[in-house]
Amino acid sequence: MEGDEESGSVDMDYYLEKLKEKIGKCVKMIWIVDSGAGNYDRLWITDSLRGCMITTLKIAVSESGKHSGDASGVIPECFRISRILLNRIEDVNTGKLHDSFYEKIPLNTIESG
Repeated sequence: MEGDEESGSVDMDYYLEKLKEKIGKCVKMIWIVDSGAGNYDRLWITDSLRGCMITTLKIAVSESGKHSGDASGVIPECFRISRILLNRIEDVNTGKLHDSFYEKIPLNTIESG
């Protein structure tokens, strides 16, 4: 059964209802394959997924347009400001997120694996 991509499936209820006769009443488990299973011959387990952050970044440096001869060097460049802000989240050279975005897995979770 195929459902929608991540964040739940708006079609899942439809398919469960449509296939309820085939599925029957003795279902003990349903596997939902997502995150790129290589084939259907084995069980694939995802141990991590990246999250998604959607935002709007608005940078205002002046309330009115300025000629570069009058304001060059005085008014900072918007792209440079956005890059500085993004560098606080991700290393532009490696793609690694700032350490505060990572969580240490408790040892008992790893051991009970």
